[in-house]
Parts: sequence; structure tokens; C-alpha cells
Amino acid sequence: MTQSDTQARALKLARDGLPVFPLSSNSKVPLKGTKGYLDATTDIATLAGWFEHVPRANLGMRLDAASLLVVDVDRHGVTDGVATLKQLNQDGKQLPADTYIEKTPNNGLHYFFTVAEKLSIRRKVNLYPSIDVLHDFVLIAPSVIDGRHYEAIEPVNSIKPVPQWLLRDLLPSQRMNETPEHASNIRKTWAGRLLDELVTGTSEGNRNSYLASVLGKILNTGCQSETAYGLLQYANDQLQPPLPDKEVNTIFKSIIKRI
Repeated sequence: MTQSDTQARALKLARDGLPVFPLSSNSKVPLKGTKGYLDATTDIATLAGWFEHVPRANLGMRLDAASLLVVDVDRHGVTDGVATLKQLNQDGKQLPADTYIEKTPNNGLHYFFTVAEKLSIRRKVNLYPSIDVLHDFVLIAPSVIDGRHYEAIEPVNSIKPVPQWLLRDLLPSQRMNETPEHASNIRKTWAGRLLDELVTGTSEGNRNSYLASVLGKILNTGCQSETAYGLLQYANDQLQPPLPDKEVNTIFKSIIKRI
């Protein structure tokens, strides 16, 4: 591909309302004097000026501003991300093959998806072995690294909505769109408030006291200790980041002794 292809795609994406930005030739490094994806724009004159200044620039896309998310499947590390994809498929977690996908210079894959809600993350490294999730920026075709191109697998494919299972794994506490609209109109009982607390979580600095408080309330329902322990583990899983199992077990043993 010629460099004119890169500029032509940058201008087309900008006209479609998708903010893009240039990077140094043969690299993922922002152009000198720019802020990388933070300078991404849909302004045609600005883009034309950048490419006139650096005609062999690579091309990046800002994802959050475009309401897009990319699943980055890595194939040049110790673990093969494609093997991870196969395992996810066996677990019932399948990425749609008919969305827009690009092949990377290292034979990895970039799955593009639309997102309907604002996400609180920019990227999640190793969400699964050798699979990252990007919501800040990504290099796109026809960028070149060491003579190898980013290429569309099926250029005609449109970008599909992100699978709900991926959002659940990515942001276990951010599930607003899955909550029935009438739920807020139901009068909450004591048990209902406890269930809300299990899902809502707390800040990183309050995790130990939060879990101890939640466990005490769970045990006050009269449930079996095995049930209480399972709910405690669930509450911990909603935290960002969760406490290590050793600390959770210590909290459980400490509270159980007081009951």
C-alpha cells in the first residue's frame, strides 16, 4: 500500500465522524509535538497538514470518543491469544466473526465493537491470557510496522455491538443497561438494600471494613455459613481490585468467631 492510502483513509474516517491521529512512521509513537490520541480530530485541514508534514505517518484511531472498543488478540507472546479465544468459545463466550476485524503485523487480531454506554476504563491489559481490551486508541490499517501492514479481514463488515458477556467480564459492577427500568420503583426491603450493597461495592481503601460489614449483615439473615461465604466471595469479586483470597478468608474467620 502507498502512503496516499493512509491519508485517504484518515480523511474518510474523519468525514464519517471518527477521530483519528497520525503516529511516527514505522512506529506507535506520537508525532513530535503532539499528544497522540488526545489530539485525535475529525478536522480535515488539520489531518491534511499532519500528513503533509509527515507523509509516511502511521494512522491511529481514538476509540472512546468514537464509542468504540477493540479486543486485541496477541500472538507473539508466550501465550497464543487465538488459543485463548478457542477456550472462551468453549466456555460459551464467542466474539462475533461478522464484525469488522483487522489483522496486525504480528498476525494478531483486532475485533472492533460499538459500545452504547460510557465506559470507566481506557484499556484492560490481559483481561484474558494474551487478550487486551482497548478503549483509548488503536493503530489501524493501512499502518505499517517493519514492512508489515495492518489489514482488514473483511473490509465490507460493519462494526457490531459489543457482546454483553464481554462487558460483564470487563466491568462487573457497571451493568446499568441490563437493569429493568421499573426496578427503581420497587420499595426496597432490608434484604433488598443488602443485595444492592453486595453489587455496589466500595472504594479501594475501604475494602476490608466493607466486606466485614457485609458479612455481618449476611450472617444476620440466618443463612448457612457456606452460603455466607459464597456471598462474601461474590461481594469481593465486584471490587476493583478484589482482595486476595487469603484476606477474604481472614475476614470470614474473624466475623464467624463473633457470631
